[in-house]
Amino acid sequence: MNDLNDKMKERWKDKRKKAYNWPKLIIMVLALIIILYLMNHLGNTKNVVQNPSASVTDTLQADTLQKEIIP
Repeated sequence: MNDLNDKMKERWKDKRKKAYNWPKLIIMVLALIIILYLMNHLGNTKNVVQNPSASVTDTLQADTLQKEIIP
């Protein structure tokens, strides 16, 4: 019976050792902080106003080269 108890305690200790993986936890927390920072930075970029680089032409405007014929 003691062998069974020892095996159970050993398995429990092994599982607890795996659960306390500090380097992995630190890396995941740092990755979360970086992701949140980048999301905040990208959220602020939508406030930037950009002027169009190409000139806008009005295609419905009357042609100024045509002369009106007065009868």
